[in-house]
Amino acid sequence: MPSFRLDVAPDIAEIPRLNDWIEVCCEEAGVVGDVVFKLTLAIEEAVTNVIQHAFSGAPPPHRIEVTLGIDAERVIAEVIDNGHPFDPSEAAEPDRAAPLEERDVGGLGIHLIRRMMDEVEYRRIAGENRLRLQKLRR
Repeated sequence: MPSFRLDVAPDIAEIPRLNDWIEVCCEEAGVVGDVVFKLTLAIEEAVTNVIQHAFSGAPPPHRIEVTLGIDAERVIAEVIDNGHPFDPSEAAEPDRAAPLEERDVGGLGIHLIRRMMDEVEYRRIAGENRLRLQKLRR
């Protein structure tokens, strides 16, 4: 199974480099089309959330690592960071029926990740958040 790893600086300016890396890794492994689009969007959202929220008030060094494992059936991404614990599975679904001006800020990114991926799993291990995202190659 081809596997890839990228360290991402905790800076929004890193997002284009991250997206390019995902596309190159997928291309090398023969992953194409909608799978690449959904995977890129979900990983971008997860990393953006880490950059914007996970390190608030936490002393450096701040670390973000993204891994991709690709086999014939699926792509498994893992976003690992040493920020504050946050389990996205505990986040409430956003109220999409409410008028825009009455909705709470945020929450749509997690909703997007849940809809784009086939499996989303969170674990906190040894002071690190580990968000595992799986997308089937169908």
